[in-house]
Amino acid sequence: PPTIIDAPMPNAGIMQEEIFGPVLPILETESAEAAVEFINNREPPLALYVFTKDQQTADKVLDHTRAGGSCVNDVVMHIANPALPFGGVGASGMGQYH
Repeated sequence: PPTIIDAPMPNAGIMQEEIFGPVLPILETESAEAAVEFINNREPPLALYVFTKDQQTADKVLDHTRAGGSCVNDVVMHIANPALPFGGVGASGMGQYH
């Protein structure tokens, strides 16, 4: 079954390795800038999900980070649509799957 991990510590194992499975760590930040800093201080993730009601916040995070795939207020669309590219960047993957 899908598992949500609420506010894991940044140095927790779940935050250090790529996750393959129905596991979603949820991190809340004080600002879009704090989210961008957190993301950019690590290897680019395979997937990045931004949850916000503010389009400018979403744009700021997406414009200033790199990820294999990104979604705003969703966790499936970047993989469910075969017309969209899907794959990793940097150490997060080789090639594309769609």
